[in-house]
This record gives sequence, structure tokens and C-alpha cells, in this order.
Amino acid sequence: MSEYWKAGAYAANSKGQAVWANELIEKMELKGNESILDIGCGDGKITDTLSRRTSGEVVGIDFSSEMIAYAKAAFSKPAFMQMDAQALSFNEHFDVVFSNAALHWVKDHHAVLEGIYKALKPKGRAILQMGGAGNGEKVFEAFHHILPDYAAYFGGFESPYTFHSDITYEALLGDIGFSTHQAHLVFKDMVHENLKAFRGWLETTWFPFINPVPHALKETFIEAWIEAYLALCPPDQEGRVHISMMRLEVQLSK
Repeated sequence: MSEYWKAGAYAANSKGQAVWANELIEKMELKGNESILDIGCGDGKITDTLSRRTSGEVVGIDFSSEMIAYAKAAFSKPAFMQMDAQALSFNEHFDVVFSNAALHWVKDHHAVLEGIYKALKPKGRAILQMGGAGNGEKVFEAFHHILPDYAAYFGGFESPYTFHSDITYEALLGDIGFSTHQAHLVFKDMVHENLKAFRGWLETTWFPFINPVPHALKETFIEAWIEAYLALCPPDQEGRVHISMMRLEVQLSK
């Protein structure tokens, strides 16, 4: 999937994710000397923010080679590595593991959690937030509304997202070995300032649902999807587009 990420487009169209990441950073209450791993660092801007909150080593990893290349070119303070979150290769290396708006792209969360446990130093901690059960429900509803007209291109299609509930995630956490762990769902209202911003976000982060459509039909498909979504969730009086998002927030300590 990584070859389809457009890092520049993501950097321009991920304001909502950045707002949530900064809220998550505040919850961490960093002392200023922690070593930090950022899983799913994307374009690197949040990893760079983390590196300015600590004197410790900060490393960002992402599965996308394009994202890592972009991050390395844009930010010099953190270290960036291409790595699969399901195959972390660190051993008692970090005080804190952080991840925002990334792990719903991963299938094997048991492997991720085992890797996080191994990567943390004794008494280390992790804070993770990802799409949870019910995330973007109306975006999916709009997609399925227009799907019959494009069904020929979606034979065998599977969503790349894994949206866990708090209950299913707690079950996963039970046998990893963390001394404390908690998972809970958090509702978030994602707001795009206008239709152009909403379209940019849809094209950038929902690309797996657009790529199967032939190039000649993509424009019509995207416009139909947007129209179907706006029929379900009209813009507010200021012309802003709202998306009801459900995030799974996970806090762990070793």
C-alpha cells in the first residue's frame, strides 16, 4: 500500500490528524528527557514536534518509503526509518512509544503490541490513538451508496482498515505482559473548513477506495462520493464539512 501514499498531499491534507496528535502529546505529560518512538510517523511533522519536547532520542518509523523520504528531507532533528509496525526491531530502547492515526492501517495488532512491549524500557509507557469501531461511519455509508454503479471495479476488494472496539483491544492486550493497560473509544468531530479541504482529505487518506476505479472515471467517482456524503451530512452554516470519527485510545505501561 505504501507506493500509493503521496507524502506532499498528506502533509497538506492532514490538519485534523495533526490537531489530534498534539492533543495526545499533551496527555503524555513529557518530562523532557524521554527517548520516544513514533509509529506511523507519516510526513514527520509530529515526530519533529516530539523531538522539540525532549532532549532524548526521537525516532519516527513508517511503512511508506515515500513518507520516510519526505520526512528526512523536511526535518533534521529526529531520526526516520522505514519499518513495518508489525515487525518492530527495537529491544528496550525507548521510554515512550507514541502513535497517532496510523495503526488502523495494520492487520496484526498482536504483533504490533508485542513489538511495542519489547521496544519499551522497563517502566516505559505507550500512548496510541487510531481509528476505532464506528470510525467514519457516514463516509463508508456514502461509499456504499454509490458502489452499485462501480461494482465492476471492486470485485474482491477488502478495506485496508482494522477498526477495533475497546473490548476487542482489551482482549488483545491481556496476554502481552503490560503492567497496566486500558483502551477506550473517543468520539471526535473532524472539521474541514470547506469542500476543497474535505475533498483533499478524502483523496489523500481514502485512496484505497479510489484506486480501483479506472483513471477516466475517478473524477466522476470522487464527485459522486462527495455528493452522497453531503446528502447525509450537509455542511454547516459556515460551509464547513464535519465527519464523525471514533478513535480508539490505548495507554500502556511496562
